[in-house]
Amino acid sequence: MAYRCQLAHGQRSAAHAQVKGQRGFTLLEMLAALAVLAVCSSVLVAAFGHSARALQQAQRSDRLSLTARSLMAEANVGRLQAGVTEGRWSGVTWRLNVSALPAGNAALSVWRLDLALSDGSRQAHYSTLQVRSAGSEAVP
Repeated sequence: MAYRCQLAHGQRSAAHAQVKGQRGFTLLEMLAALAVLAVCSSVLVAAFGHSARALQQAQRSDRLSLTARSLMAEANVGRLQAGVTEGRWSGVTWRLNVSALPAGNAALSVWRLDLALSDGSRQAHYSTLQVRSAGSEAVP
């Protein structure tokens, strides 16, 4: 029985020696790990910030583009008259300049539509040409 106690005590000493040999991380290792973590997190924060700004710019461009399409569609349906029209539509300030271009054929009239839109600091310019028959309701 005394042998068993010695063996058990010997095993405990060996286990204690192994635990004592495993000391854990040093302060320098912990600081290095924290520095790597800080660099990685700052890169991720910067990437997410750029993504958010790009998304906002895309949304503003989409808004200006949709406004321009709507205004041009209204101009296509209605009567064209040379001159400048201004207004505000869904928070977007716009200016439409309509001018008649000389046409070689008297049966057709050519119109140039220039649309400028502004949504705060963001601006967009769109231009198109329309050809209408002489019988359409366009006033030069």
